[in-house]
Amino acid sequence: MVEQNTLSKDTAVTSPSTTAVSIIDEAKKVRDEIRSENDRRVQMLEREEKMQAERMLGSSAGAQVPIMPAPKLSNVEYANKFMRGEVNPFKEDGISIN
Repeated sequence: MVEQNTLSKDTAVTSPSTTAVSIIDEAKKVRDEIRSENDRRVQMLEREEKMQAERMLGSSAGAQVPIMPAPKLSNVEYANKFMRGEVNPFKEDGISIN
C-alpha cells in the first residue's frame, strides 16, 4: 500500500476544470490575435488602394493630353502616296484631284 500512495502523489493529475479554463483562455488569446491581424490587414489594404489610385491618376491628372502630330514623310514616300491618291496637297484649298 505504501508504494501506491507514493505513486499517486508523484503523478500530478490536473482537474478538468483547470484544463478547460486554460483552453478557453488560449482560445481567447488566439481570437484577439486574429482580430488584431485582421485590423492590420484592413489598414494595409486601404493604404494600398490609396497608393494604386494615386498611381493611376499619376501626373496627367487634369492636364491636357497633347495631340501627337502625324509623322513626317520623306519626299519619296510623299511622292509615292501622291501617285496612289492617298495624299491630297490641295485639300486645304478645297481642290479635289480625283
